[in-house]
Amino acid sequence: MSTAEWHALQDTFYRKHRLYQMQWAGLDLSKFRIAASSFGGPIALQRDDRQLLEAGAAPLLDSAIHVYAASGQTIGKIEYDGPRLAGLSWNAREELVCVQEDGNVRVFSLSGRDPVSFSLGAEARERGVAECRFWDQGLVAMTQDLRFICVSDVGEPKPRMLADAQLAEAPHSWTVVPPHVTLSRHVEVLVAAGATVLSVDAAGVQDMLLDQGPYARISVSPNGRLVALSSQLQGRIQVVSMDFQRSFSECAAPAGALGDVAWCGSDAAVLSFGSEALLVGPFGDTLSFAYDTRVHLVQELDGVRLFTGAAHELLSRVSEESRSVFQIGSTAPAALLYDAVDSMRAHASRADELVRSIRGELPQAVDTCIAAAGAEPDVRVQQALLRAASLGKSFVAAYNGDRLVDACRGLRVVNALASYAVGIPATLAQFRSLPLEAWVARLLNRNMHALALRVCAFMDAPPDHVYVHWACAKIRASTLDDDALFRVLCERLDALPGAVASYVDIAAVANACGYARLAVRLLMREPRAASQVPLLVSMGHDDAAMDAAVRSGDADLVYFVIFHLFKALPLGDFFQQLARTPQAARLFEKYCVDMGAPVLEDYYFQNDAFAESAQLVVAENLHEKDSAKLAANLKVALKMLQNDKSCAFEARTLDTQIRLLQAQRQLGEDGYGGLTLNQTLAKCLADGNYSRAAKLKTEFRVPETRFYHIKIHALVVRRDWAELARLAAARKSPVGYRPFVDECVAALQFQEAAKYIPRCDAADRAPLFLRIGFFHEAAQVAVQARDVDMLRQIHAQAQDPTLQHDVAQHIQQLTGGCLND
Repeated sequence: MSTAEWHALQDTFYRKHRLYQMQWAGLDLSKFRIAASSFGGPIALQRDDRQLLEAGAAPLLDSAIHVYAASGQTIGKIEYDGPRLAGLSWNAREELVCVQEDGNVRVFSLSGRDPVSFSLGAEARERGVAECRFWDQGLVAMTQDLRFICVSDVGEPKPRMLADAQLAEAPHSWTVVPPHVTLSRHVEVLVAAGATVLSVDAAGVQDMLLDQGPYARISVSPNGRLVALSSQLQGRIQVVSMDFQRSFSECAAPAGALGDVAWCGSDAAVLSFGSEALLVGPFGDTLSFAYDTRVHLVQELDGVRLFTGAAHELLSRVSEESRSVFQIGSTAPAALLYDAVDSMRAHASRADELVRSIRGELPQAVDTCIAAAGAEPDVRVQQALLRAASLGKSFVAAYNGDRLVDACRGLRVVNALASYAVGIPATLAQFRSLPLEAWVARLLNRNMHALALRVCAFMDAPPDHVYVHWACAKIRASTLDDDALFRVLCERLDALPGAVASYVDIAAVANACGYARLAVRLLMREPRAASQVPLLVSMGHDDAAMDAAVRSGDADLVYFVIFHLFKALPLGDFFQQLARTPQAARLFEKYCVDMGAPVLEDYYFQNDAFAESAQLVVAENLHEKDSAKLAANLKVALKMLQNDKSCAFEARTLDTQIRLLQAQRQLGEDGYGGLTLNQTLAKCLADGNYSRAAKLKTEFRVPETRFYHIKIHALVVRRDWAELARLAAARKSPVGYRPFVDECVAALQFQEAAKYIPRCDAADRAPLFLRIGFFHEAAQVAVQARDVDMLRQIHAQAQDPTLQHDVAQHIQQLTGGCLND
């Protein structure tokens, strides 16, 4: 490799490599407004309407924005007929951001999608936009009244005003400091005002207290540590620290108007002066490069691209690895390994000697050759370095070859991208700084689907999104009918080994292009209902959307369709639509019940759902305190139930409840409201209203046994022992006499309980007497029944010695003299 194109700047070398001979013809770039994208991106040209052109003397006289690859190949044309642009630039997604002087912003994509528009706000609309500065994510616009408006992310625009710098006149120059390199992590603007520089952000304005201005140009290094200043009066270029406290280098500026400013790395600035480019090194040394016409600069991650109307070049710093291999007189292990490859190709024995001489340093030599190959722009040099690395690797027993493989794969992709037909002159460092998906997306923006597929296959990446983009592009450019286009798409997509990433994206494009039937057929192939249903809804296919939502089993999707139908359809049509899908109807009912929505009444009424309507009326009146109003409302529910023959039992039950409410009103509001029939009977009896209780028993056909239980309990609570005795003596109790005893015992009325124990069953008498502590009566009953076990329990619990003696004698008599078992 020749080092003749290396340019020394003290102990650092820079080189300028020819990328392309520009393919556009007859373009005078001085007549155009230019926006060039980084990472080898496209170049946008729009005729500068502020310059007079002779008719027919130059091409591209229209107001459209023409887009070219870095090689000068035409990519496309963006039709633009809006107001004059205050600025245009490319963002990180290769979208062209155009800021109009009226404060509106339009974002164009290379893929042909409709532009996205947003406004910078009322201030920009009223005052107008004078200038703009951009970075890869956002922009800052300066209005005509010298206020700054910031948009941190063009993808999610939220314009906000920065602090007022109180500028009396337009600044000499200004630039943006992106948020990722500032200490505050917020956007800052450096403004050259008078002899000093102001730092403006959302919080306030800070004067840097300089006195050597005015400055014609300000530029911040990529890492945000240095600032390049071009003094207009003194004709000097100065590089200072970000806080403007230290000066690192200073040099004289050449004659001519200052054009672009870019950084070659983080410590060297490149400035264009008409047809001359000046590289200013870290210590004030300079390199000058002359061109025939005006040169334009594009800042890259690892260098600067310089292009004119005739050529496109890359100015970059020579890497330490390349210097180690190629610098004249180098005896580094990597240089010797590289020489060994040349000797081997010449069949010279010196190759073995060179390899043996660096055997202990072969791993480092291999790594250096690999790194140097990634930094070299010439394909032949890359191949030679990789061959040297491969040779050295074969002599190392335990060397991991993944780094060599990765370098080979990356360089093959980079070289494919840099071809004239593609025109993306990225370096390996740039390629590795972005994910592979970003590079594939750039190919898709240019509709280079075949190359994108080969890149995905070569890098073992899934190609699904490539096929999706191809299908979308096919639809946009097709003149076939729906059926023919569906067959073409399916023929290609069905041949894929896996499922297509998203049919929704393809269907959305088809619908936008007027292929409605094709969009529906594509959506039926989408396995993800969460993506499928919203698009079906937006297309107006409500039935298909509802079916898909129900099949998915996702209640949220069903609700999504329900709410859309509720807003889009008249109420009657909405109810009919719900009736066709029982699952959706049940979810709608549940939602209305949970939220208390009154529309549920109309839904039940239209569907003749009498039982549900009645249930809704009853539920609404559960907490009604006014018994008259409650009875009236329940009568409405009763009429509804009577219209449904299958609800006969419910109708009878509700009728009984209404009659009970009426009976309670007759008894008086106090104390009876909200009581059940049993509770009402109990309260009547507890109040001594025995005749009214008997009438309620007859009216509501209360069973005799239930009434007896209620009455016994009520009389015990009332302590009406006479009435309780009359009840027991009136006739044979249908519930027996044990309930009498239990209620009296529960009320601790043992004497009253003892009156009813003799009427209980013989087997229950002794235990009941023992339960209330009547030991003598219990002993008598147990002796009569000859119940030895009960006698033993009485003997154990009794406290009376005489009774214990008598019980013991009875036990001995009954057991033949044995007191215990």
